[in-house]
Amino acid sequence: MDNLARRQDSYSSSVPADTGQRGAVRRKPPIKIVSSATTAVPARGVSRPAPSRRTVKAPADAAVPKNKKRIIDFSIPQKFDFSFFLIVVILLAFGLIMLFSATYASAKVGYGDSYYFIKRQLVFAVMGLAAMIVISFIDYHILMNKLILRAAIVISAGLMILVRFTGSTVNGAERWLRVGEITIQPSEILKFVTIMVIAEYMQRNYDKMKSFVHGFIPIMVRVGIACALVVMQPHLSATLIILAISVAMVFIGGARIPHVLLVVGLIALAAIMVFTVFPMMGFDYVSDRMRSFNDPEADIRDTTYQTYQSLIAIGSGGWFGQGLGNSHQKYSYLPFVNNDFIFSVIVEELGFVGAVVIVLLFLILIIRGFYIAASAPDKFGTLLCAGIVIQIGVQAFLNIAVASNAFFNTGVSLPFLSYGGTALMMQLAEMGVVLNISRKASI
Repeated sequence: MDNLARRQDSYSSSVPADTGQRGAVRRKPPIKIVSSATTAVPARGVSRPAPSRRTVKAPADAAVPKNKKRIIDFSIPQKFDFSFFLIVVILLAFGLIMLFSATYASAKVGYGDSYYFIKRQLVFAVMGLAAMIVISFIDYHILMNKLILRAAIVISAGLMILVRFTGSTVNGAERWLRVGEITIQPSEILKFVTIMVIAEYMQRNYDKMKSFVHGFIPIMVRVGIACALVVMQPHLSATLIILAISVAMVFIGGARIPHVLLVVGLIALAAIMVFTVFPMMGFDYVSDRMRSFNDPEADIRDTTYQTYQSLIAIGSGGWFGQGLGNSHQKYSYLPFVNNDFIFSVIVEELGFVGAVVIVLLFLILIIRGFYIAASAPDKFGTLLCAGIVIQIGVQAFLNIAVASNAFFNTGVSLPFLSYGGTALMMQLAEMGVVLNISRKASI
């Protein structure tokens, strides 16, 4: 201990003096040495150092009270997932190019203007991109607000009922509301509202999801109401999409596997009834679609015409296609080239390689979307993001499957590529929600 004290004295004498404002000399206090056995004390005559008065700056986030949540946050440091944003922009740009290529002939014949479809789609694309960017700054938790959620339910259900009475009919289906020169498809709004309802309920009742009566059944009741509103049109593809989204979300949300399998079994039973019992009851459109799926050449002048012409377009594309703009089927041979069968024209012009590129873009979008969902800060963000991504994936799969006759003709559009203002606006708005979730996710 004496040697230790001498070292401290020699150290304190060797430390340079610190001069204050008035020239007074202050010596720095000796260093306090701590050993495992004993603690050295300062030498005699040396006062203990005063406790440090240095203040540590609080982080910037501490200045904002936790009870005050920001609904809109335009702060620069919070950046959304640029990879996901880039994939959406690529799909949108590619869709605009292919829509013009596929529709300039039919637009000239039907409307006297080759740019009819592309001009309108460009307007919706710009508006949708603006909405996507703005929504990416709006906290997605606002969708859990009871007032907003109830308003969305009432509006979407009201529009679906209104379609039944005043909607526009195309090919026996009432799916659109016409407001002046603008047509609205309420089923696109209903899909997103269904995702909101399921995500909010499971966030609020997550501890009950293992219960069949108190957790699982209430969700299925809500899904059943949404499906009933769609079946009235009738809109088979929207019904399938809503069911697929719901089953996937309850599985992700922690429902018991036997409960999920029960619902899948009921859906399969309903499908069997649709394709066996309904034709016997006089629903001819069901039997026509079955015939078209089983044998596209059975009635190429009537009931199987669409599928037959779609397969001709896909088959004539080969590996590398006829070239951009060189499709033959779009000249009044293949119907609905602007919507249901735009994929067939793409394959005819860009070939198998073009088809693979589209499929890969959708796969990358889905994978990246699930990654954002898995990194979300809470269950509501995870379920909301997963539901949106599942909707895009199922819809793309159904459209491509229908065009290639791998599934029954259901009349479903291809996300970001098919013509349709309501669908494009809703899809881009949903991408904005995903981007907002990515701002708060641990990526």
